[in-house]
Amino acid sequence: MIRGEVPLRAHHRLAPFVLLALASVGVCPPGRAAAEPTPELQKKINAAIDRGADWLRKQQAGDGSFGAVSYSGQPFYQVGLASLCGLALLASGDDRNDPWMVKTLEYLKARDALEAGSARTTYGTGLLIMFLTEYYRPKQKPSSDPRYAKPKTKDPCGLPKEVLAWVQELASWLVSVQREDGWWRYPHTPPPDLSNTQYALLGLRAARDCGAEVPLSKFLLAMEKTLATQQPDGEKVRRVIPATKPGDTEYAVDSGDRARGWAYQGGTGELVTGSITTAAIAVLAICRDALTKPSRFGPYTDDLDRKVGRSVQDGFAWLDRNFAVTHNPPRGAPAWHYYYLYGLERACAFAGREHVGKHDWYVEGAEYLVGAQKADGRWSTGAIGANEIAPSDLCDTAWALLFLKKASRPTVPIPAPVVTSGG
Repeated sequence: MIRGEVPLRAHHRLAPFVLLALASVGVCPPGRAAAEPTPELQKKINAAIDRGADWLRKQQAGDGSFGAVSYSGQPFYQVGLASLCGLALLASGDDRNDPWMVKTLEYLKARDALEAGSARTTYGTGLLIMFLTEYYRPKQKPSSDPRYAKPKTKDPCGLPKEVLAWVQELASWLVSVQREDGWWRYPHTPPPDLSNTQYALLGLRAARDCGAEVPLSKFLLAMEKTLATQQPDGEKVRRVIPATKPGDTEYAVDSGDRARGWAYQGGTGELVTGSITTAAIAVLAICRDALTKPSRFGPYTDDLDRKVGRSVQDGFAWLDRNFAVTHNPPRGAPAWHYYYLYGLERACAFAGREHVGKHDWYVEGAEYLVGAQKADGRWSTGAIGANEIAPSDLCDTAWALLFLKKASRPTVPIPAPVVTSGG
């Protein structure tokens, strides 16, 4: 077996991790006020980020790596894990000139050169592109909304010529391994899945936004496959209409929303989960963003745009109906818990949502994470996704930091379908 290649029987379990990303739609209705963390909670969040980042830095090896994900005692995803940890540290405020960040970059250069022939993975490549584009991106001035900084439209990444060429090579590799049905899989093993697909598109979105060329037809193909694999029907969910001024009350209406989520491989009878439903929302948001800016791609019709709006709204209805921050819904097991929380952050960032139903997802998630942090600064669920996969405090800590920093850069928001009836 090639070092770095995952055994066939492990693929369906490793998917969410690799997401390592391991570093996401309906829009928050007009007038909905965002509930900011209280000053006391914000102070705890800031302290938790500082402690978590300090712990993560201390885990770096002398060569700049952060180890690997262990499956049956064998190491996998060295590039993905180093990229994930580097991404979390950049989000936490570390500078690219810090010695440990320079070492991370040097390690990734050397490791990717070794894997470029046949050992690259979808997850690792997507995460590597995300790390590279954030590593070189100029720091933004503070935004009026501290949760999100507005990206510059002119040369937002500042990639050196040789780095842009590297990013283009990585993006072209991802394009070359997209399946005919529109999704991505582990490079040497079928079938395709939403987890691999999300991280391929996270990488392609970052590459395209920083100047790399990616065929728009690839985004359209992935979008159509994702629309086709959503649950065909679900429980009706009344949409929450917020108060628009002090003294008003929010209310709920029958707007045709139905709780329809997604499963890992999109098959009938598969378990629908929060981690994969947020992944699908990310896919649709990324694809729509690419297909509508700077101008609309011809085959992306008004009818298709309406389908995307309905699909995303129903995906959020599923998250509303099954909302949780203490576990990956609908099950309460530790499997993919923090991976799901980072996915929730990403989906809501891409959507421009401050609430899921009546839930302020950020405040509730932050309160949970602040309370769950270990005394030494790490986060640990004691599991990733399955018994065969060794627990990774590195993954859990990186995901927690990315959630707390709200690290995902927003896409073009997707308006929710118009409410045509009340109740």
